Amino acid sequence: MTPRERILAVLDYSPTDRVPFDIWYTREVRDQLMTYFGVSDEIAVWDALELDKIVMVDAPYTQVSNPVYDERDRLLTFDEWKSGRRTVRHSYGGDYEEVVFFPLASARSKNEIEGYLWPDPTLFDYSELKNSCVKYARWTRMLTFVSLFEIYCKLRPFEQALMDLYIEPELADAIIRKIFEIQRQYIEQALRTCNGAIDVVYLSDDMGMQDRLLISEEVWEARFLEPYRDLIKLIHAHKARAFYHSDGAAFPILKRMIDLGIDIINPIQHTCPHMDRKHLIEAFSDRVVFHGAVENQRILPFGTTNQVRTEVRKNIDVLGTYGRYICAPCHNLQSGTPLENILSMYRCDRSW
Repeated sequence: MTPRERILAVLDYSPTDRVPFDIWYTREVRDQLMTYFGVSDEIAVWDALELDKIVMVDAPYTQVSNPVYDERDRLLTFDEWKSGRRTVRHSYGGDYEEVVFFPLASARSKNEIEGYLWPDPTLFDYSELKNSCVKYARWTRMLTFVSLFEIYCKLRPFEQALMDLYIEPELADAIIRKIFEIQRQYIEQALRTCNGAIDVVYLSDDMGMQDRLLISEEVWEARFLEPYRDLIKLIHAHKARAFYHSDGAAFPILKRMIDLGIDIINPIQHTCPHMDRKHLIEAFSDRVVFHGAVENQRILPFGTTNQVRTEVRKNIDVLGTYGRYICAPCHNLQSGTPLENILSMYRCDRSW
């Protein structure tokens, strides 16, 4: 089977020749693997590791603001939402981006929300997206990045965004409606343009902390249930699958999303409360595909190669009970993760 055939078979609940394996990594880990295999592009890494990569593709926005330097001479870049980000170095030799400019931080009324210069869904380069689908024809292609609350937190600071959901519900609903409508049009145009070449749409809203939900179930239902229902219906209307990412102890929200029709859940942070693998299988049976789950807070960065192999096997044996599991790290492989542990993960027995 080809990588794409193997993933689509799992999504169709059909037999496969082996367990599919995916990878998520930071740029530093990608470069480390390219150096190890002596190759010049990441597709060669996927081939060397015999991966069934789900490739994230997008339509870039054509009219983003020019980068600027802040008062400390640090480069600030902007996205289509006009939020500003800068790159921060960390002690493991890599970097990450953090949002430091929130364009709606001072908004106080629905009129200000309506008057904001929102992204124009017609200004995404859908032809470039179509080209990406051709480039990655061997692989499963996943449209990214679709979010509601995570985008909200690029527009208003995180603490403010959380408070909005509780004490400024009308303002919150106005912002969420705008984000939803732009994302809806983006998905619609992307799927129409690519005409069946996009297999999956990536929806991401982290709703779990390490030990509990980020917000209450009642607030989630009031603010997010209906827009997500509509997005999932739209995705399925175009014969694509819906992939939902939420870190942490998010079981109640995952249950609701599966009830709405989500096809794949990720990243399965099974060390968190109520996220135990056996519990997930008992709760969801064969209703959803599990993606991820190889523990990367302790086992991958600090464990032995034997512990990595044991972890992978446990995931396959439990989460693969109904043949609906795609093995991958539980979020991005981080710089500092021992190379031997990464290689051990992908050199494991891949039989069901």
